[in-house]
Amino acid sequence: MSRTQASVLGLIALACAHFARAKIDERDFDAAGVIERDVAIIGGGAAGTYAAVRLREDLNTSIIVIEPKNWLGGHVDTHVAPETNTTLEYGVQSYMQYGPTVALFERFGVEFGSFTSRRLATLNVDVETGKTLDYTAPALNDTTEGLERWLQFVEKYDSLVEPGFWNFPSPDKIPAEFLMPFGEFARKQKIEAAVPRIVTISGVGVGDLRILSTLQVVQAFGLAVTKGVVEGTFIQPKVSNSLLYQRAYELLTDDIRLGSTIQETERDPTGVRIIIQSENDQVKTLIKARKVLWTPYPSQGNLKPFDQDAKELQVFEPWTPEWDYVGVASIPCIPENTSVQYMPRAVEPSDHLAIRDHPYFLTLGTTGPPGLHLFRVMLGANFSVTHEEAKAMVTSSVQKLVEAGTVNHTGHCEVDIKALSAHNGVLWPRGSEALEQGFVQELYSLQGHRSTWWTGRSWCEEYSSNVWAFTETVVERLLKSL
Repeated sequence: MSRTQASVLGLIALACAHFARAKIDERDFDAAGVIERDVAIIGGGAAGTYAAVRLREDLNTSIIVIEPKNWLGGHVDTHVAPETNTTLEYGVQSYMQYGPTVALFERFGVEFGSFTSRRLATLNVDVETGKTLDYTAPALNDTTEGLERWLQFVEKYDSLVEPGFWNFPSPDKIPAEFLMPFGEFARKQKIEAAVPRIVTISGVGVGDLRILSTLQVVQAFGLAVTKGVVEGTFIQPKVSNSLLYQRAYELLTDDIRLGSTIQETERDPTGVRIIIQSENDQVKTLIKARKVLWTPYPSQGNLKPFDQDAKELQVFEPWTPEWDYVGVASIPCIPENTSVQYMPRAVEPSDHLAIRDHPYFLTLGTTGPPGLHLFRVMLGANFSVTHEEAKAMVTSSVQKLVEAGTVNHTGHCEVDIKALSAHNGVLWPRGSEALEQGFVQELYSLQGHRSTWWTGRSWCEEYSSNVWAFTETVVERLLKSL
């Protein structure tokens, strides 16, 4: 048999296999219920919105965005205090001047300026009892020196991890420092004083920061964010972080399906078919696309309607779930201009590496405006927490402060949670074993597999600026596959 004959027979076999397993029948939909596009984009957060703008507006590629919420923006959360009509950013706080960030703001006419964080009095309390901890935080100079040492380290290896892990070395060539448990690395490199700042900004290491591979901390706090902290170059929109996404929605409206969820999917090398359903009218629509770009975090729950194959399951099943909530709460019993840090007692008197030695952490920080006793809530856990359970954890943690006499208040403190958003996700397998077995290479081998491309915070650093930069590299490769 000739090579040509073999190729033809192979294609016939592939086609037969496809039609034999096909579950989605286009005849079940009328003409108005079928949408054909070059690329179907799953998710309208930072990655999905950026990819949609680039593909449709700049690269002559037709798109459709499928977003389960009724707005674009992902981890951008904005609350308006009705008493003063003040906007409070309780999700994404600021941006690095990295990748396409500045150009994206300018493109949509979003004015921005330097980011300045509020100066708050810090109250460190025991996460279990609410009592004041005898914990001495690092001096500012020590923190700065630790961050500068960390900066030198991440700068040395930046080409291996940003934007994304396209150039990550094979298991036998991974830098030994990446595989080292972070606790051992931090002590060896004398960066312990930088750890509180690193975990406060990134949220990394809930349960035990020290057992993570150093690479996982690099992924959470790499070069761009470290430079932003050391050099003080973070920026923020002058009006609202949501403004960018509002204007992107106005531009892309005709190609966005808000309030829509995936019901069923078929993917193969020839293209994808996706059935979506609108929560508003329960109408089902068939999306036919040459490629699909997945942007949410790849949990098994999210991927359930996405017809994973054995190769994808092998990569995604071992990931570790994490539960994160951010919100705004009125807490009248805590003094304004205060930041309450709930930490394990193990940090006493100054064990900075023990700062995450508890199954959850909680931070409450004054947001302003004055007189409203509004606090930004940040809650992270390594166990399952529902929306209602998160509210209850915040309320009970505040009451602990009252019962312990940490705050000057008698009776029950009426906590009013104004807004609360889930920023849950999944993390790469902990420790270095998976890295030594080629996890990164297996992960990135999924790019383009079954007409599917992947982006978002699970594939790079989770900050919007990093996600935009990485998504640009995915878009370039996706286009070549078209």
